[in-house]
Amino acid sequence: MISSARRSWRSLRQFVIDSNYRGIVLFRLRHSLLREPKYLFQPFNHTLQNRYPYLFQYARENLGHIADCRILSFGCSTGEEVFSLRDYFPLAYIKGVDINPRNIAKCKHRLASSSDDRIIFELTETQLAEPAGSYDAIFCMAVFTHGELARSAERCDHVIRFVDFESVMSDLERSLKVGGLLFLVQSSFRLRDTSLHRKFEVVLRSSGNSDPPVPIFDRNNHLLADAVHDEIAFRKIA
Repeated sequence: MISSARRSWRSLRQFVIDSNYRGIVLFRLRHSLLREPKYLFQPFNHTLQNRYPYLFQYARENLGHIADCRILSFGCSTGEEVFSLRDYFPLAYIKGVDINPRNIAKCKHRLASSSDDRIIFELTETQLAEPAGSYDAIFCMAVFTHGELARSAERCDHVIRFVDFESVMSDLERSLKVGGLLFLVQSSFRLRDTSLHRKFEVVLRSSGNSDPPVPIFDRNNHLLADAVHDEIAFRKIA
């Protein structure tokens, strides 16, 4: 009881003094009450500058020769990924999208202090408005999972669902050019389990990194015990 009361007090204190934490709590509350936005996966916005250098370097080695390269950071959080990608792709058109309005507000505030007119941020949950074949690379980093699933959970559909993952992935596949690269890291669902997997070939597997593993769930939202998600980069072939 005492431990529970202390945790509650700490959470309440953090809610009062930490505007970022408060925004996340209110955003999750809106989602749980209204199911809005529909495609909310990871509600937490933890991110780091240059968090995945080996993937960014791989993308540059394979796409750096493309004039007017177009890159999408899907679930860009507060923008660190987008600004990191600019260091690897000095001339690329880079778009960051997120469903949390506080995240996008922070992205735009940071962008306003630069003169970079080839970076844009947009509040959205899908890419339906994008023309087909818009991007040479799409990054989905720690998007398709949920912080609460780090605890023991036999099912995931109380917080995220495979059917929503597959729907969003179909949208992203349409937005990616043939020959383009899709990066899918820290995901609780696997591309190989979707109906889209035949449109891609695996081009990079993880060899271990600093991020802790996330639990993997199947098409029916059941935990796949001991499953490993090591397929992290794909090339669209059809």
